Amino acid sequence: MNGRIMIVEDERIVALDLKQSLESFGHEVVAVAASGEQAIAAAARHVPDLILMDIHLQGRTDGTEAALRIRAALHIPVIFLTAYTEEPILQRAEASLPFGYLVKPVEGRELQATVRMALARRRDEERLQLAIDAAALGVWEWDGAGGYFHAGGHIQSIFGIQPTALCDGEAALLNLIHPEDRPAIEASLRGGTPIATTLRVAPDRLPDSAPPRWLDFNARRYRTGPHPDQDRIIGVVRDVTALRQQEEQLQQAAVVFRTTAEGIAILDPQRRIVAINPAFEELTGHGIDAILGRDPTEFLPARRHGDIFYPDLPLAGRDYWSGEITCQRRDGTVFPAWQNICAVQDNEGALLNYVVALSDISAIRRAEAELNHLAFHDPLTGLGNRNMLKNALERELLRAGERYEQVAVFFLDLDGFKLINDTLGHAVGDRILKVIGDRIQGLVRRSDTVIRLGGDEFVVVVPDVGRLEDCASLAEKILAELRAGIDLDSERVLITGSIGIALFPENADNRDDLIKAADNAMYSAKARGRNSYAFFSSRMAEHARARLQVEQGLARALANEELALFYQPVVSLTDARLIGFEALIRWHHPERGLIPPDHFIPVAETCGLIEAIGTWVLRSACAQGRAWRDGGHPALRLAVNVSVVQLRADDFIETLRRILQETGFPPEELELEITESTIQNTEHSKEILGQVRRLGPRISIDDFGTGFSSLSLLKHLPIDRIKIDKAFTRDLPHDPSDAEITRAIVALAKTLNLELIAEGVENADQQAFLLALGCQEGQGYLFSKPLPVEQASELLARSRSPC
Repeated sequence: MNGRIMIVEDERIVALDLKQSLESFGHEVVAVAASGEQAIAAAARHVPDLILMDIHLQGRTDGTEAALRIRAALHIPVIFLTAYTEEPILQRAEASLPFGYLVKPVEGRELQATVRMALARRRDEERLQLAIDAAALGVWEWDGAGGYFHAGGHIQSIFGIQPTALCDGEAALLNLIHPEDRPAIEASLRGGTPIATTLRVAPDRLPDSAPPRWLDFNARRYRTGPHPDQDRIIGVVRDVTALRQQEEQLQQAAVVFRTTAEGIAILDPQRRIVAINPAFEELTGHGIDAILGRDPTEFLPARRHGDIFYPDLPLAGRDYWSGEITCQRRDGTVFPAWQNICAVQDNEGALLNYVVALSDISAIRRAEAELNHLAFHDPLTGLGNRNMLKNALERELLRAGERYEQVAVFFLDLDGFKLINDTLGHAVGDRILKVIGDRIQGLVRRSDTVIRLGGDEFVVVVPDVGRLEDCASLAEKILAELRAGIDLDSERVLITGSIGIALFPENADNRDDLIKAADNAMYSAKARGRNSYAFFSSRMAEHARARLQVEQGLARALANEELALFYQPVVSLTDARLIGFEALIRWHHPERGLIPPDHFIPVAETCGLIEAIGTWVLRSACAQGRAWRDGGHPALRLAVNVSVVQLRADDFIETLRRILQETGFPPEELELEITESTIQNTEHSKEILGQVRRLGPRISIDDFGTGFSSLSLLKHLPIDRIKIDKAFTRDLPHDPSDAEITRAIVALAKTLNLELIAEGVENADQQAFLLALGCQEGQGYLFSKPLPVEQASELLARSRSPC
């Protein structure tokens, strides 16, 4: 076989002779070089099949060094052609692993034979190298006798090192292996046992945070002498990390296939079952022996849903289909299932398999039904809730609009139900609500809808109303059912309600306005004395709009600092000496001017703003009282009204304590005025008022005589003072009834050792009459109207008498 040959010879005549000889044998001489440097450059440029290399050359690089560098870089075999055979030269030549060593002069036939054998060897080694490259193998050899390590193939890319780094041989090789895998490899190498295993590269040979690298490791020790240190070890390694990962993925997939809760069936391209997992058998009741080779559509769907998705998946450019089907088990029972079908294709798009996955969604459908029920029903009474009210009204109003019919909405609110919860407990309150819901449901028609909005509020939607009298009749029945009372264990609970009635389309033409109208009518029924019903009117709508404006304006008033405190003097009736002030809130409305508290405090109590307003009043009053004291004014009593809602708040005591600490106002100079309705629950009132007294403030009952106070309440509660309401002082001393009531209140105060103050004192006759009865303090327009803080400060400055 002929080849492409390069000649490296510094004697020109010898080089020409070699060139002619080689060409006469049919070889191609691609280059002639005279130095080692020229040889290295020419080899890289021409890449010959073989190099004839002289050892002694021009320049600083001799033939052995040039051959070594060319072989390392280009793997081109070299035949040395030299006149020298000394041992040092032979050793240097041997290090480059030459394909031959010819001593000059060389006869032509010997040259041709050597070249041909070298080219044949090159072809074999090239085939071997190609095979090594194709398999991505790393090949290595440790020669113990010679003390050298030879590495080839992909050893550098596999281990990330230069072969020269293994000059320590066996120990260096073991250091490349994961510490956990070294003992077995070392034992096999020392025992001469062939090694064929999979192991890991040492972690310090990998980049930081890199995943493990796995190798197929094959090696064997060969005895070449009497001592083990002279043995040869030859091995082959291959990076199988990707294969290992694929195997792990396959193992994981197999575990998932066996253990997943989804039923999985694998089909062939003709849709015949070839495998199922345990979950499929458990889910359907069909074992693999009974269904192997069958199409699932023959036995699985309870209602055959067709074959359209199987063959059309690849044709439609889709490889999956999913949807809900109804399946039938082997025992005939049916269940809803979510089915996923996936077409598996090879790289050319040919169909290989179908994978069918089934999930039993019975629990999901049951949960959906339960959630749907919860979404539209009240959990306590089982009646409809707000969502059902919305749907029912939309449905009935649409139907009534099409048929020119009327729809009535009844809004029921139980009277005084909060007192039942507070006295009997919420558990009893819940029982009562459930009984009431059942009773209302028993009174209405099947076409009517009963709703519990929450708390003690109920709504009844009554379609197809013919006469107002029918609405009145139903309202009377509901109220009568409530008044009948409810038997609970050993006691009977009496309860009443107030009902508002609004009609579509007369009172409102949409759902929300109709509910608002019925709500407003209910408040009208309450205002008439409760335990009654009322139809909606335009006057109610106007009142509701005004109430809404006040409610919305109050929220802005707090944010915009529109609220202010006025201070009405409290004086001694004997000499009009200033004793203290009562702080009274006013609202500086940007459009309506100064608004008194009786126009907005009731709204604040129902819309949830009273606590914020009450806290602001308490803090502002205490801060002003402290400012007066810091200004040198004498100590005086400062009275602040506290709402029943505010007093019953869980954090009231803590709020009071914090305000006193922050403002520094003396607690003993603060007096909290509460209404009689606040103390109806004796035990709760006793506890909360006791905590107030322990903080230091005094307590008085405002507007005494207008509520439902009793001697027992006053006897058991820590009350310091009662205030005679202006309703009784207004017509004194000329009205006999008011005079007797006032005498009774004064006598009661003396009996219980309570202090007295009279409100609404407007003339000297009233003052004299009250003094004669023994009432020592009063407030009213006779002495002063409520004053803004500046005028109150001026009054303090003019006052010379100590409190």
